[in-house]
Order: sequence, then structure tokens, then C-alpha cells
Amino acid sequence: MKIEHIIATSLCVLLPLFAGNAFAEAKPTLWGIYGAHNRHDCPVNNRETAKEVITISKTDLAPLMGKYGITEIVDMYHSGLEHTLVWVVETTRPHDLEEFTIELGVARWNDLKFVPERTFADVIRDVTAIHGLQEWAPGDE
Repeated sequence: MKIEHIIATSLCVLLPLFAGNAFAEAKPTLWGIYGAHNRHDCPVNNRETAKEVITISKTDLAPLMGKYGITEIVDMYHSGLEHTLVWVVETTRPHDLEEFTIELGVARWNDLKFVPERTFADVIRDVTAIHGLQEWAPGDE
């Protein structure tokens, strides 16, 4: 029996044992899409960028979200004077956020970075456990 046949047979037997976990849909996680643009590309100052922003606001994002594994857009924040934005999204496929922003058009006028986010409640839970502060209260030494 050839080694290739043995390997192929082994994979056929073992793969179903691991496939349940390997191919399961990931749990959605929070990500921040951080953007910054210059004042010349800002929708406040640039008519073409303003048209793009208005178009995005009138677009049904559900099909695009599904295509890229985004389960929820938690909120979208912008600072006109700082020329920045942060969108908080829940996604099962954070590696696809880049393609999402490209297809949506936001990447055309922003430098972007994608950052995993946690809620404040998550931080409190974790630091309490890390430092053994379950019984501690403010004012305690």
C-alpha cells in the first residue's frame, strides 16, 4: 500500500472528528474600525466625499454585512473637526473588515485600522479575576 493512500485514508477517517469544531461559525466579536482623513477629503469640505457619505447613509447595508460576516453595526461615530471616525461592529470574520470598507467606499478617503474591542464590563470581569479582587471594594486596603 502506498503512503499516499494511507495518508488519504487516515484523513478521511480523522477529518470528521475535527470538522465540527474546525468549520463551526465563529462567535461574533467586537471590532473598531478607526479612520482618519485629511481636511481636503473631509465630507464637510469635499463635495464628492459628501456625496459618498450620503450614499452610504441611504444604502441598505444588510447584504454587504452578510457578505463580510458582520452581524451588527453597534454604532458609527464621527468627529468633523478631528477628521476621524470610529465604527463599532460585531463580526464573525474580522479579517474581512478590510474588504467591507473597500467595497463600501470608506477606505477611499480614510486611512483605516481595525482594532479588537472589549466592553468595560469585560475589562472589569477580567481584571477582577487576574488580581483576585472578587471580595475587594473601593475603600478597602
